[in-house]
This record gives sequence, structure tokens and C-alpha cells, in this order.
Amino acid sequence: MIERYRDLVIIYEKDTAFVVSCDSLGAIGNKKHDVLKVDEEIVGRSTLKVALSELLSVGAVPLVISDTLSVEMYPTGEKILKGIKKELEENGLNVILTGSTEENFPTSMTGIGITAVGRAKKEDLKIRKAKRGMHIALIGYPRVGNEVLGAEDIMTLKDYIKVSKAKEIVEAVPVGSKGIAYELGVLEEIYGFRIKKDNGIKIDLFKSAGPSTCCLVVYEEEDLDLIKNITDKPFTHMGIIE
Repeated sequence: MIERYRDLVIIYEKDTAFVVSCDSLGAIGNKKHDVLKVDEEIVGRSTLKVALSELLSVGAVPLVISDTLSVEMYPTGEKILKGIKKELEENGLNVILTGSTEENFPTSMTGIGITAVGRAKKEDLKIRKAKRGMHIALIGYPRVGNEVLGAEDIMTLKDYIKVSKAKEIVEAVPVGSKGIAYELGVLEEIYGFRIKKDNGIKIDLFKSAGPSTCCLVVYEEEDLDLIKNITDKPFTHMGIIE
């Protein structure tokens, strides 16, 4: 059986689930027409993080990474791949890496796509386990563009690995360009329940969170202290499931 769950595709084979995620990036890099000028290694690292954050958040272990680079291999593609490989190595992720580059035509703007495939036991997937009375919080902070560079309050790949391993987190949703409010709405639609948001939340719920700079997590009230200390990133209680 194959299903679409949020932005993921999940393929079920008996008791095993294969999870497919992806992310793309454009106009960010060091080419002539790039809008945001950043080092190519950062391009590789950040795009990889987004694709893997989706896999990890549902409890899947990454197996394969496919990079589709809309740039030449030398020098741009090589630098992007260097960032991807460093990010994998620094986080102890042993995956098969494959990909392609554009060698037929010159490019003046950076473009990259990453597809990730992971595996989990069906029973261990962090999906459809939220219940009424559980709490929802935000780890990290929504940032985009230049705000991401050097920020210390955003989720890293290492943080998403910790979220993936935390059994007390029953569902985790990385927040990206569509913002926190959108992702809360997706949860309400999936489960058919209402989320009673806290009063006085000072975070912009509609702001883009760029490359998965924050993550919504669902948990039991008794696990609050543990959830707060999973990472060293800001923790903001968002509401309760009704």
C-alpha cells in the first residue's frame, strides 16, 4: 500500500514502511543571478536538512539520498556535494548517495533538489498517534533568508535526530515556508480535532520558517520536562488538542 501523509509518501511492505521525502532550493548560492548570496556548502547542508527532517520526524532511518543539481559539477556542484557529505558525516548518517548535474548548458542561478528515502517499522512510525488532551509545542524559531545565517535558535539536523529517537514525542512536524499556522491546520485536518491555541503567543504563526528552522511536537503533559530538554533550542507551548 502507498499513501500520502502530509508532504511524505509512505510505502508499506508487510511490517516495514519506506518513507520518501524531498526538498528544493533555488536562487540561493554564489551564481550571478542568485538572490541570496551564500556559500555553496550551506546550500547543500540546508537542503539536505529539510529533506531529512521530514523523514526523521516520523521516525524513519535514512537509507538513500538523491541530489538533483541544476548546476555544473565543477565548481558549483562539487561544493554543494561537499556540504551534503559533511552534514551526513558530522551526524553519523551512513546512506547511499547518488545524483546528477547539468552539463549541457551553462547556468546563472543555483538550483538543487534532494529526495530522501528512509525505513521504519510500521508500528514505530510517529503518525496518527496524537490524542485529545495531548499538548503541542514548538521547538526552535521561524527564520528565513539571511536570518538563518548564524542563528543559534533554529533546529539543526542533530536536533531532528534527537526528536526522531524520543519515544515521548508521538508526532513531529517540521515547519517550513508555509508557516506554523498552516502546519497546525494540517494536523487538525488529519485528525479531525481542534487545537486550542494558547493566548499571548508572541511568535508570528504565519511567517516562513525557511529550511525547517522549527518543529511542532505532540506529547503527553507528563513528559513536558523531558520534551523541553531534548534540545537546547527555544521551547514554546502552543496549545492543547481538544
